[in-house]
Amino acid sequence: MTEHEKEKLTFQALGLLNEQVQARIVHYKGELETSPELDAITAQVVAQIKGMQAALGTGESPNVPAEQLEEQQGKTMTRLLSRLFASDGNFATQNMKTIGRRIAKLFFESELHEKSRGDKDKVIHHAEQGVYYVLNRYKNRLRAELEGFEYTSNDVKQQTLELLAKIERDLQVGFLSRRSPELNRVMHIHSGVLLEFLQKHLPPRLEAMCRATLRAAHTGRSPNAVNYKVLSTQFPEFRANWERIFMEQMVNFCGDELLGKLQNSEEAFRDETIRFFTDPHLFSDTAEVICDGIYDFLCLEGFLDLPVDWRVKLARN
Repeated sequence: MTEHEKEKLTFQALGLLNEQVQARIVHYKGELETSPELDAITAQVVAQIKGMQAALGTGESPNVPAEQLEEQQGKTMTRLLSRLFASDGNFATQNMKTIGRRIAKLFFESELHEKSRGDKDKVIHHAEQGVYYVLNRYKNRLRAELEGFEYTSNDVKQQTLELLAKIERDLQVGFLSRRSPELNRVMHIHSGVLLEFLQKHLPPRLEAMCRATLRAAHTGRSPNAVNYKVLSTQFPEFRANWERIFMEQMVNFCGDELLGKLQNSEEAFRDETIRFFTDPHLFSDTAEVICDGIYDFLCLEGFLDLPVDWRVKLARN
């Protein structure tokens, strides 16, 4: 892939990732009424926490330069992510199944469209594929024609419509079952490349990535910034910058490695299959799974305060 192609792919994948995030976040109103008793208890707990922070010297840091706050945040984030992406850890392997399901869903959805995303007619490789494309193209007209007939009973009409749906499903299953073997072979290669990226390529670059993220997000410059974590109000900027840097690394490494392995493989893969594995949707879905896991981990470790709507999104995913 050329540098221009990588930049374009990164930009498209980030755009899709942001669309997915906005579509899945559940928004809650912050002005929900609470009882006076609950407010009093909350105020008491907050006061106790502030007292503990003051005693430990980890409260707000109004006199500490922003650069120093971000430097300490960077050290903590680097240490935590180095542990998360350690070669003997299971974070990467645990996420392979989720990523595999996402990719398989995307692959089969793309196969079921008679045109590629470039608006080119797909080449027909199987009989079921050609008949399915035609039936899918005219299924609304066929259904309308069937509904326009006169039937001896509603049961016969329902059975007729169900038969049409069954024919479509059978063609779909037959076609996709023929495509599964090639998908499985490519997925094996893709998983190997992604694991290499997460466990070998990423760890030595984490420190620079963390520092660049925190600096670009200005996490040490907000009024209440502290040196030991990123506040929930800073999360949007933190997320945007981390995902940009992460996506750049992933596209640059995985794009070249995967294409090289596919093109140099003893097996012959179809051009549309190779194109699919450089599709921005694939990179955006992969980044979403990995980054969501990172945010959850950093939150549990006390380094990252996640907004309520984001925690709900993680729970629902």
